[in-house]
Amino acid sequence: MARNCQMFAIVRIAGKQQIAEVGKKIKIDAKIEAKEKKLKLSEILLLVDQKQTKVGKPLVTGASIEAEVIAENKNDKILVVKHHPKKRYRRVRGHRQDQTILLIKKINEE
Repeated sequence: MARNCQMFAIVRIAGKQQIAEVGKKIKIDAKIEAKEKKLKLSEILLLVDQKQTKVGKPLVTGASIEAEVIAENKNDKILVVKHHPKKRYRRVRGHRQDQTILLIKKINEE
């Protein structure tokens, strides 16, 4: 995987893995509680810079990411439809997943 950036990391947020680069926005399908819109993410699985690559077993020790919450909103509505043919049974439910948008500020190695 060749990337043209200075440094990137693979971080686990809300049970899913995301690629984090400084200045990149990440959309997460979960509502994240943060004090003063600042987050410190510590579940770093992989850390890559121009000189070396650190692979966690399962996490990279001492590494962290500083992020800022830009927006908290909801995704578009999806409809969940159930029906039984020939039985006049139909149910339609809507669902809107919570979404948080993060801006990666800094990647700390140690």
